[in-house]
Amino acid sequence: MKLIKRFILNRPAEKRLVYFYSMVATDEQVWLLRDENGDLLLLEDNEDCSFLLPVWPSRSFAEMEAANLEESYEAFNLPLSIFLDDLLVDIENDGGATAIFPNKNDTTVQYRDEIKEMISQI
Repeated sequence: MKLIKRFILNRPAEKRLVYFYSMVATDEQVWLLRDENGDLLLLEDNEDCSFLLPVWPSRSFAEMEAANLEESYEAFNLPLSIFLDDLLVDIENDGGATAIFPNKNDTTVQYRDEIKEMISQI
């Protein structure tokens, strides 16, 4: 199973995006990372917004990312409705956007309206 997960993780951003939305629409949850203080993992390498909130389609993918970080982070899930209606509103109000299923090579950056549109089409 781990080999399949690594294969999916190494696919181009567009392919991971499709996988992400198919999983999220089915499970109605997203996975994030937080540190021991409860602070979310945020990425700061983007020219269009102040920061990015990375999200994954499952615990295993989030944990794979956490294993590659210098600091200790734990994976946790958030119901899709809370993610869309609460967390993403706060993230965008603070100047951020979402990094959908990132890997070390690339990611797709999306805003709340784009995410809601993608989910409504599934």
